[in-house]
Amino acid sequence: MPPHQSVHSVPILQTCFSRSWGGLEMQALEVTAQLHLRGYPVWLACLPSSRLQSEAEGRGIAVLPFNAVGYLHPLVIVRLARFLRKEAIRIVHCQLSHDLSTVVPAADLSRSCRVIILSKRMGSFLTKRDPFHRYTYSRVDRILAISEVIHRNVLETTPVSPERVLTLHDAVEVTGFSPDPEIRKATRHEFGYDDTNVVVGFVGRFSRGKGQEDLLHAAQEIIHLHPSTRFLIVGEASAGEEGYEREIRQLCSTLGLGHAVTFAGYRRDIRKILPAMDLFAFPSHAESFGVSLIEAMAEGLAAVASSSDGVLDIVTEGQTGLLVPPKSPHELAVALTRLIEDPSLRDRLGRAARQRVLEKFERAAQLDRLELIYKEVLQEKVGSGKPGKGN
Repeated sequence: MPPHQSVHSVPILQTCFSRSWGGLEMQALEVTAQLHLRGYPVWLACLPSSRLQSEAEGRGIAVLPFNAVGYLHPLVIVRLARFLRKEAIRIVHCQLSHDLSTVVPAADLSRSCRVIILSKRMGSFLTKRDPFHRYTYSRVDRILAISEVIHRNVLETTPVSPERVLTLHDAVEVTGFSPDPEIRKATRHEFGYDDTNVVVGFVGRFSRGKGQEDLLHAAQEIIHLHPSTRFLIVGEASAGEEGYEREIRQLCSTLGLGHAVTFAGYRRDIRKILPAMDLFAFPSHAESFGVSLIEAMAEGLAAVASSSDGVLDIVTEGQTGLLVPPKSPHELAVALTRLIEDPSLRDRLGRAARQRVLEKFERAAQLDRLELIYKEVLQEKVGSGKPGKGN
């Protein structure tokens, strides 16, 4: 990068060719939006007619719709290469590892893109050391793992050297979350809660492995002990997961919990919904990180979470929350009951949880570090005079 050129003037393309709508896609959108607010010329490449496209356009982000489902896209590669060359894109940041099969050949064809970054948000069960993956990953300059478990998985399954893999946690804008008595009162009134109700919240898409069934079984135990407890489940099914949502709703009815459980669907106003809750449940069976968990903690909610994978980067047992084994409804019920019965413990854990998010998962700090990574890799490439391999 020339000494006179500010990193903010470097054109950047973010990519996320996913049809789903969950934490991964929301983070891709948020990172792009925040870079835009910081003054970068930035575009988002995504699938046409996807939820990500509509959400990005609603945020005023420049969108490139490319039909890149699958792995072989010669025409898309040519079109993307032309765009990279025309706009003098220097950095492509892939938010999904699948994107590399399109981005890497397009970057090589364009001969203009210097840097390729990959954010790794999901672990892989396959070892990617075949010739195709050796080619694509050789062109990646940095892999940004969102948690330590993903960091280890990258080193175990991909042909990259350790110095090219960093941990960069997902983040939230903590200042946007703050306990507000008036918002709490209004939202609890919306859902029909009064001062006698302790509300256990859950936020997440309907997907096998998120643990909604465990929460419902735990709720059945809790209601026998504390009949006034209520459960607020926020989220919707992504494309192809509608059947699982129907199963969960039917389970709620079968367990006789219709009076105690509210399914709120997808809500854009999550910062209005969280204050209605008294504590938070995160019973995911396996989670690479957990953005909804850090949002709840930023709100000052005490949480009970599964002790697995990326959650261990977030929650310290007994200090910033309570941990239970995954797929353990009874243990989940016991931990939630402990918090229901002990408001002072809820308060202590909630305050510590918010402080943890302020110190470790604040959006501004994440973006500062991402900018530094962009700058360092660009300088490496300019110093070497090569746009190519990230060895």
